[in-house]
Amino acid sequence: MKKILIVFLLILTTCGYQPIYKANENTKNININEIIYSGDRKINDKIYSKLPFVLVKNDENLNKLSLESNKEIKITSKNSKGQAVSYRTTINVKILILNNNEDVIDQKVIQKNFSYNSDENKFKFKEYQNKIEENLINGIVDDIIIHLIY
Repeated sequence: MKKILIVFLLILTTCGYQPIYKANENTKNININEIIYSGDRKINDKIYSKLPFVLVKNDENLNKLSLESNKEIKITSKNSKGQAVSYRTTINVKILILNNNEDVIDQKVIQKNFSYNSDENKFKFKEYQNKIEENLINGIVDDIIIHLIY
C-alpha cells in the first residue's frame, strides 16, 4: 500500500499538477485605476473586498473595474395557509473591465442561486439567509478570479 501511495505522489508532482484555486502570482499584479459600482452596493463591497486587485488612483493608464449586481429572493412554494415554505436567493453580477477611453476590454456575467426551506425561528432564518448570501458571493469571487487569470 505504501508503494502505491509513493508512486501516486511521484506522478502528481512530476506531471505539473497545480490546484486551480492556488494563490497565483498573476493575481498580485492586477492593478486598477477606479472601481465603478451600480446595483446592490452591499454585494459590490463584499465582492471587491475579496478580489486580489490593487487600487492605484494616480495612474491614468490602468483599467477601470465596473461591478453591476443585484440580489433577488423569491418564494418558490407556499403551504395551504399561504405561508412561504421555500425560497430561492439569486445573485447576478456583471463585471466590466474598461480602458481609459471607457471602451469595454472584458466582460463577464455571473449568476449564482440557492434554494432553501423556511424556518419557524425568524432570527435563525435571517442568519441562514446571510450565510447563503456569503457563500454565493464567495462562489462569484472564485469565478471572477478564474475568468481573469485563465
